[in-house]
Amino acid sequence: MKKKYFSDFNPFFLKILNFNFRIEYIIFNFKKIIFSNSLSFEDLFILYFFYLKKISNIDIFFLNTGKIFLNFINLINKIKKKYSIKINVFFPNLFLINKYIKKYNLNSFYNNIILRKICCFIRKIEIYNKIIYDFDVIITGQRYSRYGSDYLNLNFDNSRKIIKYNLLYFWDYKDIFYFIEKFNIKINYIYNYGYSSLGCEPCTKKISTEENIRGGRWWWESFNSSKKECGLHL
Repeated sequence: MKKKYFSDFNPFFLKILNFNFRIEYIIFNFKKIIFSNSLSFEDLFILYFFYLKKISNIDIFFLNTGKIFLNFINLINKIKKKYSIKINVFFPNLFLINKYIKKYNLNSFYNNIILRKICCFIRKIEIYNKIIYDFDVIITGQRYSRYGSDYLNLNFDNSRKIIKYNLLYFWDYKDIFYFIEKFNIKINYIYNYGYSSLGCEPCTKKISTEENIRGGRWWWESFNSSKKECGLHL
C-alpha cells in the first residue's frame, strides 16, 4: 500500500513570494527609490523585509508634522538601532505653520474641512512633494481595503505623475498581522489601545472594533472616504 503524503499548503506563502518579487523588480529596474514610512504596522512590516534582504539602496523618510504622537520619536530611534538603517526625518515649513496659526488660530482645523485640509497641506503635502520630487519611484504600504476607494492606484500616483508601488495593495490587515506575530516584528504599542490608523495626535482617536479602520481619523467630520483624507495618497 502506497503512503499518502500531505503538503502543508500555506496561502500566506504565495503572498510573500509575490511581495518579494515586486520588491526585487523595483530594485533591479529603478535607481532612485524612496520609501514613505509613516511607522504604521504596514510600513514596519515592509521595513522588516528590507532588513532581511539587506536592502540598502532605498531612501527611507518619515514626516514629523509637529503634531505626531510623542512615542513616535522613541520608536524611530529603536527601529533605526534594531535594523541599523537610516530614516530621514523631515519637518514642515515653520513659516507656513506660523502664518496659518496667526491667521486662523492653532486648532482651527476642527472648524471646517477647508481649514483642516489647509493644515494637512502645510504639515504634510507641501514638504512631501519636495521630498519625492527627484525620485523615480516611491514605495508605500497603502492598502485598498484600508481606503475602500478606487482612487488609490496600484502602481501610480495620478496627482504627482510618479510611479508609486503600494506593495501591500491587495493585502488584508489580518495577512500582515499573521507575519508580524510569526516573525515578532516590532510595531507601535499604541495599536493595543484602540487606535487602528495613526496620524497627527489631535486628529486621531480610539475606535471600537465595529467601526471602520479609518473611523478614528478626522473623527469630527462625517465619514466620507473622498473627503476624510489629507491628500498624500491620492
